[in-house]
Amino acid sequence: MVNFHEHKLWQASYVTLMDLHTALETVDVDPHDREVVNDLLESAEIVAATIADSLTRRDQRMAHDLMVDAVGEVAKTRTHMAVAWGRGLLDDETFKKLDGKYDSLSGSLQSYR
Repeated sequence: MVNFHEHKLWQASYVTLMDLHTALETVDVDPHDREVVNDLLESAEIVAATIADSLTRRDQRMAHDLMVDAVGEVAKTRTHMAVAWGRGLLDDETFKKLDGKYDSLSGSLQSYR
């Protein structure tokens, strides 16, 4: 069992989550788009939490299944992020940077054993 705080997969998800928070903290969000932001942040938090859960499981089958779930959560987060970008809440550069980080994380999760 690993201290998930020290694992590179969790660290990558956490850093990207914090980058997402930073990108959104200066955005003036109208009430209609508040749900878009909340859904995006929630799904990004679930990515980090699911990775942490996987890394702390003793049951290897459960750990593997959770890592597979994390891949799906990354896809969900990227979808929410695309909606936020489409609504003008993220500029092109920020979207591309964050989407690239999540794309890389997805690849790392899929190759994790």
